[in-house]
Amino acid sequence: MLNKKVTNRCKQMTNEGFTLVEVMIGMAIFLIGFLAVGSMQIAAINGNAGAREATEAATRATDQLETLIALPYESIVSGGPVTDGAYTVSWAVLDAIASPGTVLPNTKTITVTVTWLEHGPRSFVVTYMKTDN
Repeated sequence: MLNKKVTNRCKQMTNEGFTLVEVMIGMAIFLIGFLAVGSMQIAAINGNAGAREATEAATRATDQLETLIALPYESIVSGGPVTDGAYTVSWAVLDAIASPGTVLPNTKTITVTVTWLEHGPRSFVVTYMKTDN
């Protein structure tokens, strides 16, 4: 019977809770994980901003290209730059007649370039070939 009382007394001593050192180590691990998640969020926000800018540039380039494609063949000429907010749109037209030895006669190659300076100088280029019908 004496052994039974000693065993119960030992069990009570081992279930007293966490020490200050254990709590501090747990908090340090939590803080490291929390800071990692925070840095991932910042990287995601910057990536989304860059993607938004590239999408805006692509939209502006295709809008200008569609405007040029809708013009009559003889009216399509180089132009720009046109600044709209942070974006600068310019287009170059290369006439197949002006460049001898071209594979496709009676065509114009339209190259629209959109540049912007957010997050460093960047550009988006789209090219299209229009034939003289």
